[in-house]
Amino acid sequence: VQTSLPKLLAARFMSMAPAQGGLEQLNLVVLPLRNQVIFPLLRGSFEVSRKAYDEAQGLIQQGAAAGIGAIALRPSQAEANLYEIGTHCRIVSAEGAGAQDGSDEEEGRLLRVTVEGLSRFKVLSYSQAGALRIARVQLLEDEAETQEAEQDTTVRALVQSVQEKMTELVTKSSQDSKIFRSRRQWRWPPSAAMLTSVVGATLAQLSLEERQRILETLGLRERLELVLDFLQREAEALRMSSEISEGIQKSREQELRQMVLQRQMQEIQRELQRLRQKASRDSDKEEGEEEEEDEVAHLSEKLAKASLPEDAQKVAKRELKRLKGLQAHHPEYTSTHSYLELLASLPWKTSSEDSHDLRAARQLLDEDHRGLEKVKLRLLEFLAVQKMRGDMKGPILCLHGPPGIGKTSLGRSIARALGRKFHRIALGGVRDEAELRGHRRTYIGSIPGVIIQAFQTLGVNNPVILLDEVDKMAQNSMFNPQATLLEILDPEQNGSFKDHYLNTPFDLSNAIFICTANDTSTIDRPLLDRMEVIDLSGYTVDEKVSITTTHLLPKQRRLHALEAEVGAESQSESAPKEPLLELSSEAIVALVTRWTAESGVRSLERRLAQICRWAALRLQGLDAQSDGGGKDLQRQEALASSGPNDGKIKVGPEHLPHILGVELFEPNLAERLEVGVAMGLSVSSVGGQLLFIESSKTVGSGKLTITGQLGKVMSESVETALSLLRARFAREESPAVQVFDFHTSRKEAMSGKSDDRDPFKGEDVHVHFPAGGIPKDGPSAGVAVLLALASLALNRPMRSDTAVTGEVTLRGHVLPVGGIRDKVLAAIRAGVKHVLLPLANKKNVLEDIPAGSLDGIEIHYLKNVDEALDWAFGKPGNELDVMTLSSQGAATPASARSIRSGGLQADQSFEVHAKSSRPMSTEN
Repeated sequence: VQTSLPKLLAARFMSMAPAQGGLEQLNLVVLPLRNQVIFPLLRGSFEVSRKAYDEAQGLIQQGAAAGIGAIALRPSQAEANLYEIGTHCRIVSAEGAGAQDGSDEEEGRLLRVTVEGLSRFKVLSYSQAGALRIARVQLLEDEAETQEAEQDTTVRALVQSVQEKMTELVTKSSQDSKIFRSRRQWRWPPSAAMLTSVVGATLAQLSLEERQRILETLGLRERLELVLDFLQREAEALRMSSEISEGIQKSREQELRQMVLQRQMQEIQRELQRLRQKASRDSDKEEGEEEEEDEVAHLSEKLAKASLPEDAQKVAKRELKRLKGLQAHHPEYTSTHSYLELLASLPWKTSSEDSHDLRAARQLLDEDHRGLEKVKLRLLEFLAVQKMRGDMKGPILCLHGPPGIGKTSLGRSIARALGRKFHRIALGGVRDEAELRGHRRTYIGSIPGVIIQAFQTLGVNNPVILLDEVDKMAQNSMFNPQATLLEILDPEQNGSFKDHYLNTPFDLSNAIFICTANDTSTIDRPLLDRMEVIDLSGYTVDEKVSITTTHLLPKQRRLHALEAEVGAESQSESAPKEPLLELSSEAIVALVTRWTAESGVRSLERRLAQICRWAALRLQGLDAQSDGGGKDLQRQEALASSGPNDGKIKVGPEHLPHILGVELFEPNLAERLEVGVAMGLSVSSVGGQLLFIESSKTVGSGKLTITGQLGKVMSESVETALSLLRARFAREESPAVQVFDFHTSRKEAMSGKSDDRDPFKGEDVHVHFPAGGIPKDGPSAGVAVLLALASLALNRPMRSDTAVTGEVTLRGHVLPVGGIRDKVLAAIRAGVKHVLLPLANKKNVLEDIPAGSLDGIEIHYLKNVDEALDWAFGKPGNELDVMTLSSQGAATPASARSIRSGGLQADQSFEVHAKSSRPMSTEN
């Protein structure tokens, strides 16, 4: 590059000789610089890619450009936004320029290029040359290039002032000060122009705009004045910094003086208050005012220690200034004081440390709750990410399930596992958004919302907050508090939640919000989208037994003084050393299956409390009041074996009827289904339950009536089932027709209707779903409705030990449905022996229901409705080809009996999950 420049041009710029004639124009390769300015007569360095460096050299050697033009980028950072004034440079060195070329990595490597400024120029126009830009520039004449400018008296005085100011800065600056970029031994430049360039390049506190101003100033005198102004500014800043560092004692004296003046101002204000009031104010009132003044000072100190954000600080200062000017008896004094107390007590930046021990968290969750693997896994996932990331925002979970399964207690366990504080907010019946967001301070008696109150109570900004019964919030055309929860539960918005009372943003994003709901259908869809819904099904019998043994029974024994309190050091002498009541495992199973029928454990806990009360009464030598009759004697004889023996009472299953009364739920369903009735399975807000579907027919015109407060989907399922049944009876080869012909041949032959394939011709059909006060909807009752109508058409009841669920289509396919775990558990509780499920739900049974819970029940998987009809109304003598799941889960044939016409074909998908070795039978 040096050899490509004309020697005459280089000599001219190096000697700073004045230009002859007009200003010269050149083509220069533009190198844009970020946050850097190259000054004439000085050297500077910057980084450039090897590819750009090679292209620039090529352009200069080819004569397309006369050299390098260094131009600073404006602060906007746009590549095209360059200053108009730059510096013509020559390349002095390029570190690494001698390396071999070739690879792409070599082309992208950065080189450290050192250049020397020659003169200023102004850009006239740009042109593109490959990846680089070529600028047509006009060299600018510098007044510093003339000897007359250097010898000017004013210029010499300015040069001396600049040198003195630089000497002062170098002398007074501390060792670690960064006034100048280089602290090497100073040697004054030979010219005033170079002196200005040195100041512009070495004064570290100058901004890019200020350095560019020095470069763009052509007049030597003006440039010296500008540089002197910058130096004086830095000298003043250094002087002030020195005064601050040396005047610590003076500042303390000033603070003391200010405090004394404030005390005097307070005294003056107190005297003014006395003058505004009456001169007859008694001394007791004056002492009260002094206490109020001290309270304001204390409140000011609390606000200073609260680490308020900037917005809250402005509000606090304004309100505190206003409070100082109010009299104690003013109506707004109390409200303003309460507001400032709230600001000072909120945890703006106070957080509790999370426990990142995943094993301990897992063990704690398993100890507190049996089952509920989905929510446990979700919490452990959050802990793992939080441990790796450190600033993970809290998840917003919605625990959906029937009552009594431990949703609220699970929130407490989550807080314990995380090591965070816990707070529960009951939302049932909340109808006003002000209860959540707070009342505006313009109202009398206004208070913050329950969310801000929770943070104020806990004192940390990352608690676990349980929003209980979120689905039971009241809403109508005037009030919709669920809309307020949108901002609270939206991760994108709750970082700046604004309570109406607080009226300044508060960060909720560090908290973990857990909502509980029994029925998500009553929750607004936008709100539901912001929550991660986790479905919690009911407990199995084994899980209830485990919960009773580990949690419920010890808890009730402690509440009824039948067991010592855990961890209580100061126990009374009468406290039992060992539990005074024991229930055998058989008694617990009988209690679960015969005296309770629920998804949760609330009724079970009430029954345990009843047993504990009976035990406490028996330990005191008394029993229930009796009339002395024969039944009482039998009861006493039956309970004699329960104790107390050695001061303990042991309860077995034979004692429960005499303690709790008659069994409320018979495990074996004794009622035989009547004609036109089918047993379905449904899921509601209280868990799974049996759904009986009733149908009847009367003489009419073929009208269909549906009752039971059904939704549109369920009503359409009834219509679909009726249409499907009529279509099946119209087909000669249909198994339903063969079954129908077998059971109706005698009767219909006598009435002359054997050729009529429509079972409901000339008759009105009425389908009813009992419990008409409860809304019902969903497609899962399709198969059950079909069986009820088939029973009505055949005038024959279906099997009374079978419950069924599944959606049907007009082609007779059985489609999968939801809530399989709750439905199967409901059938187990009711004593149903057989459950018909869609084949596609087989994976739900295998994954969601423990194998041990399926003892005594058989699950049949259906692919089409013909299989359901054959099972419910099979011909006498017909036997189904049953597939039994082995212990390894593989399907093996249990029998290979032939199937007559009207039964199943051997290759049809009709399987049984059997847990008993007895053979299946089609008899009722």
